[in-house]
Amino acid sequence: MSLLLVLNELSYRETKARREDISDSLHGLVKLLRKVRQHRTDVALVTERRFFDLDLGDDYSVREWAGDGRNSDALRYLRGMRQRAPFRDVAPADLRDGAEYFHGEQPAEGLGTAHQVGGLAVSLPLAQLWDETLLRLSQHGLAEDDAGAIVLTRAEVGVRHACRPGHVDEHQQWLCDSELTRIHSGAKLWEAREDIFPHLRFLPSVADDLLRLRSAWLQPVKERLAELELTAAAWVPAIEAGPRWRSKVTPESDTRKALCRFVDTDGTTRVFDWHARFTPGAGRLHFRMDGAHQQLVIAYIGAKLG
Repeated sequence: MSLLLVLNELSYRETKARREDISDSLHGLVKLLRKVRQHRTDVALVTERRFFDLDLGDDYSVREWAGDGRNSDALRYLRGMRQRAPFRDVAPADLRDGAEYFHGEQPAEGLGTAHQVGGLAVSLPLAQLWDETLLRLSQHGLAEDDAGAIVLTRAEVGVRHACRPGHVDEHQQWLCDSELTRIHSGAKLWEAREDIFPHLRFLPSVADDLLRLRSAWLQPVKERLAELELTAAAWVPAIEAGPRWRSKVTPESDTRKALCRFVDTDGTTRVFDWHARFTPGAGRLHFRMDGAHQQLVIAYIGAKLG
C-alpha cells in the first residue's frame, strides 16, 4: 500500500502571500517530496482536487505557476509523482462518513484525511503555524451511547506533518516502520524491499532466505533491516569510513571470512563479513558496505554460517 502524503488545503487556500513566495513554497514542496522519497519510494500525493486545478490564494493558481518556464524542473517532478484526488475518494467509507476534523476553528479535511489513512500531512510553508511536525486536530463524530442514543463525540488527535525537508528527519523511523507493520511474511518482505529499504540492496539469493525464514525470526529481521536502513540513510561516505550502527554489528574473524563469500549482483564474488544478529537462536544478517552508492548490500539472512 502506498504511503499517502496529503496536502493541507488550509496552508494555501486563503493565503495573502505574494506570488513569489507561493512559487518558492511550491519549490519547497518538491524538496520535501524528494526527501520523503529518500526513505520511501511508494508514495502518492493526495490533494483536494487535481493538483494542477488548485487555486493558491486569491489570484494565483498552480496552472499559472506551471506556465512559468522558471518552474519547469519542479513541474516535471510533480508531474511524475503518483497523485490521487479528491480527499473523499482516499479514505475508506467506514472511516470517512460521520467524522469531521477541525484545526482550531477551521474545518480541516486534508489533515483529517491524513489522520484517517495513517499518512503524512504536508503543507506549503506560507505561515508560521504550519512549522510543526505534529498538528493537533479536533475530531468530531457520532457514536452510540450505553442507552442506544446517537451522540456527538469530540476527541483531540494528532497527525504527522511536514512543511519543509528538515521535518522529514523527525519522521524517518516511522516512514520505515509504517509499512513494516503491514508485512506478515518473508515473501512480502522481499516484495516490499525496494520501497521501504532504498538504502539497502539485496542479492537475489536473499529471496530464498526470506521464504525459508522461521516465523519467530520475521519480526527481529524486520527490526534489524529497519535499523540498517536508517543507519545507511544517515551515513555520509565522503567523510565517514563506515556508518554509525544502531545495534551490534561486527565483522567476522579472519578464520571465518571464507564462509562469507557470495556472488554479488555484478557477478563478482565478494566477502560479506559484516553482520548483525537476531534472536531467538544465532540469527545472522550478512552484508557489505557500498560507499559509492551509500548502500549496504545484503547477502544472507538466516542461521549462523558454518
